[in-house]
Parts: sequence; C-alpha cells; structure tokens
Amino acid sequence: MEAPRGDDRSVQWGRSAGALGPLAPPPARLPAATIEGMTTLRAEHLDRGSALDLLADARTGRVIYTVAAMPAVWPAPFRVAPDGGVLLRTASDSGLAQAIGGTLVAFEADDLHDHDGTGWCVTLLGRAVVGAEDPANGAVEIHILPEAVHGRRFHEPTQHS
Repeated sequence: MEAPRGDDRSVQWGRSAGALGPLAPPPARLPAATIEGMTTLRAEHLDRGSALDLLADARTGRVIYTVAAMPAVWPAPFRVAPDGGVLLRTASDSGLAQAIGGTLVAFEADDLHDHDGTGWCVTLLGRAVVGAEDPANGAVEIHILPEAVHGRRFHEPTQHS
C-alpha cells in the first residue's frame, strides 16, 4: 500500500481510503440498541509480577504493530523471557519480521471465558528486536523488550438494561 500524500484525494479523516474504501467518520453516539444488555465486568488491575505470571501460563498471543500507518495483528506462539519480555519465532521473510525490527509494538495474551466474560488480559509494550536468521530453518527470534506491562483480571459480570 502506498503511503498517502497530503494532496491525495483518497485520504479521508486522516487515513487512506485505499483497499478499505472510503472511511466514514465515527457516529457521534452509539445507538441505544448497541449497548443495551451488554455485560459490564469488574476489572482488577494487576501488578507487573502478577501480570507476567499469567502471561507465562499462556501459549499464544498477538503482536500488534503497524504497516503503512495501518494497524496489524499477528497471532503467534510465544514464551516469556527471563527479563519479562516476550520471545517468539517466525520466518525471516515474514511480514512480521520485516515490519517490526526496532519498532515499538504491543503484545497481548488473554484467557477470557465466552460463557461469562471473566478471565484475564495482559498487554506488554516494548521495542521489538529481531535476531539473526537461523540458516538451518530460515527462522528469526523476536524479543519484545518489556517497557510497560499492564494486566487486568475480569470478575463478576453484571447486567445493565
């Protein structure tokens, strides 16, 4: 996708229309039917250690990054590094490896229960370091250095009507 220029008429509301088509401005207010009956959960904010303990129990998470100023999400198996960062592997020629080296990214993993919405979510923000390619398999290791870690546990849903 080509980056938009200031005089490009396909740019609307600060974003390129591109492959997505014209982007409409957000509604001023959501219709009442959209939020009626939604579950509201009580969120408990976790300290860094508790959040990293939960993250260490997960096996799959999502790297959140940008490509041409557009958000991108890459699901990936991972492990927590001794420094509290995230380690994952991907092909050296993958879109992820090509896009994130040296950039600030987010990593998110969760265990949320569909039946009631309870569970937990941990988000880590940090700079991504892409290691050297392993000639045996063409993979690279990515280490997301932990600059900020945020965790929440969700409890006791309540209904609002």
